[in-house]
Amino acid sequence: MQIELSSLPGKAGKFAHVYAPGGLALDDERVRLAVPPKVSGQITRNERKVVVEGQLNAVAGVECDRCLKPMELPIDAKFKVEYVTPATYNASEVAELGEDDLALSIFDGVLINIDDIVREQVLLAVPSQAICDENCKGLCPICGTDLNVASCTCQVTEIDPRWQGLKELVNGK
Repeated sequence: MQIELSSLPGKAGKFAHVYAPGGLALDDERVRLAVPPKVSGQITRNERKVVVEGQLNAVAGVECDRCLKPMELPIDAKFKVEYVTPATYNASEVAELGEDDLALSIFDGVLINIDDIVREQVLLAVPSQAICDENCKGLCPICGTDLNVASCTCQVTEIDPRWQGLKELVNGK
């Protein structure tokens, strides 16, 4: 979804969009959209910048990083992104970026791409390590049995490779 600034009535406008299933590519193979995102918000502009504020609702599907079971994560995120043109950014002469500048983006002055904001918010909402349950035991590294469901008789005697050389010295190998 793109919003052309010249189509806004006056200095502000509202937007709302519900994505079709498969209508937004996330470009991350570990995350899928279980429920298509809904986004709404408003755009305000002045001579120097354009501010996009909104709300995103979606459900992301990921696999547990321990047991690989599929799980769903509800996403309810608010966002605020400020856009400036390259000329405005270069004229600001700021030596250091502040915390407020982290939500600052540069654009061509004509179009705002809401898809990029939604994609970014979905990916930011998914934790780097998704765990289905705090007590998830994961999979056996030898036979692959889900240790939450069944036990296995494998004996894991894996040695940390950083200590392998020391073991060889002690055992005289």
